[in-house]
Amino acid sequence: MAVVTLLSDFIDGTSMALAEDTDAADLNAFMTANQGRLWASVQQRRQQRRQTIERRGPGTVYFAADSPGAAAVERYLSSDTGSAEEAAAMQAMQTAGVEIAPHVGADRERDALLNGQLRGLTAQAKAEGFG
Repeated sequence: MAVVTLLSDFIDGTSMALAEDTDAADLNAFMTANQGRLWASVQQRRQQRRQTIERRGPGTVYFAADSPGAAAVERYLSSDTGSAEEAAAMQAMQTAGVEIAPHVGADRERDALLNGQLRGLTAQAKAEGFG
């Protein structure tokens, strides 16, 4: 079963990654059928914890079609930025065909994505995906 993960960096310096299983064939099919559901879940969990829901910019969505891809995403997200482990996880994601796309949750995030005015993102959140 495929796994989709949403990674977001928030203005309070925290990050949150939320993943769920899906029957969707690819990222486009997931986003078309479930637009906003993962982001709504992130907001709900953060509000329960009394954390801000304001992001520093667009989040990142990772779509892994199978278990090896999902494991590579998990390794990537848990690795230190700029480390050899992160590079190996990125290579594993590429090999597994993990799809990566920006995720916007508000008009100002869409504007930031389109005009390049991202604010203080972590290196992982700034990642542009695979070449």
